Amino acid sequence: MKQRKKKEKKKKSKVSLLIKILVAAALMAGVYAFASSSFFDVTAFQVEGNSYYADDEILTMGNCKTGGNIFWGSGCGEIKKRLEKDAYMENVKVKRILPDKIRIEVEERKQIAAVVFGDNYVVVDINGIVLRKTQVEPQITLIQGLTISKLEIGLPIEVEQKVLLRQITEMLATMDSSDMYFKRIEISEAGVKAYVLDYLLCTGTPQDIMESMKTGNLQKVVKGLFDINIERGTINVSGDDYISFSPVIE
Repeated sequence: MKQRKKKEKKKKSKVSLLIKILVAAALMAGVYAFASSSFFDVTAFQVEGNSYYADDEILTMGNCKTGGNIFWGSGCGEIKKRLEKDAYMENVKVKRILPDKIRIEVEERKQIAAVVFGDNYVVVDINGIVLRKTQVEPQITLIQGLTISKLEIGLPIEVEQKVLLRQITEMLATMDSSDMYFKRIEISEAGVKAYVLDYLLCTGTPQDIMESMKTGNLQKVVKGLFDINIERGTINVSGDDYISFSPVIE
């Protein structure tokens, strides 16, 4: 009698387990069917954080297409890989926004200068990363006089004057955060010549010019010259933030 009850209990337990498995399978099938429905088809892409590239350019670069399922047909991983191949892209995140949107968040490297290389221009960021080469003069600070030994897009530019390049990029970073702009920078034996205008320049070491911008004194001198319509001459910047002006172009 006891044995028969045990057998019946075992049988019921097996039936109960089978029912649970079938219910779970049915639920999973239902979830899969719902997730695969057109409700989760990608209808739009959002782009955030870009400044150099337009939204449409980023979508083209990423080969972003609507219509695929957001879970397994959106190609988020591939979009990220394609965008990260571009030297301007420092960081890329691709996120699913349920039920039907993909958000692309990019952090771009900022072009800060262009090194003159023969008839070409090598555009670099603050870390000297080569962003692109172009034959068209870009509207950023030009650096003349560096000797390039190796360049490859996406990697730091290699020049013979390594220390000087680092100092110049640090100076340009300070310029970028100050109310200053240099059209071009020429390498000289005494330091650098930083041109505010075609015929108005600052001379000194990159460190001295940078420190003068940090204190704001160089900006005051330039503004003072502009106020009295002087757009030609040489602003000499030396240690201890000493600044002098000569109408003669050195």
